[in-house]
Amino acid sequence: MSHSIEARLRFIEHLHIPADRHGRKGLPEGSGAVNAGSTQSFVGNLSQLNKEDVLNSTLLAQLAANTASPDDKTKWYKKYKEVLENLGWVVSDITFKELDNANSYGSVDQAILSILKGYLEGNALEVFKATIDAMKNPVNKGANNLFQTNAWKGQSADFLVGVAIESNNDIQFRIGTYTYEAQGSRGNVLFFKFGSERVKFMYSTQNMVLNELIYSKVRAAVINKLGGHIEDYIDDLDIGL
Repeated sequence: MSHSIEARLRFIEHLHIPADRHGRKGLPEGSGAVNAGSTQSFVGNLSQLNKEDVLNSTLLAQLAANTASPDDKTKWYKKYKEVLENLGWVVSDITFKELDNANSYGSVDQAILSILKGYLEGNALEVFKATIDAMKNPVNKGANNLFQTNAWKGQSADFLVGVAIESNNDIQFRIGTYTYEAQGSRGNVLFFKFGSERVKFMYSTQNMVLNELIYSKVRAAVINKLGGHIEDYIDDLDIGL
């Protein structure tokens, strides 16, 4: 994408997101956060500014997609990708495939871990596991409720989980997107236990890379556009690391 900075700023200005209903406290190394309908972990030498850039840019993409296409998953992810690209992320097409015999994993969290074991390694996998486990901790009830509210609609769960890392002086966001339909999973999106009825569990994974030179020029516009949504939709997780 070769948009000028001026074109990117106009794009941000004209994005439609929910009406503003206030920043952020520091996130330690090896930390996690709930960001609307996603959980995000941070590994390694990411600065506080880097972490905020990941949180804010992906939040804006979620809110814009929610407003543009709340009931059409294909259009939702198309809008999500479009926004991220305009903010400086390099994003591949988001294409879903079905997890074979999802019920055999026992629960949603175990299915996700199985998918990402071949995608994450070392400390990144450790922090990701801690982030998922932290969603069970009563101390994170507020963050968990925020995630459930944004990840569940009707009988369908749609959510994102990812790990942001610094690699070769780039900010990389290794992300998985997931969707499934099941009776009785409301309030327990990540830890829903598969029963005897077959569950169609769809997923997509990719490694997004942030062009910091571009994002540094639109950062202020993103923060201004989000306004109070930064506090409304982002909550830190105590992951015990």
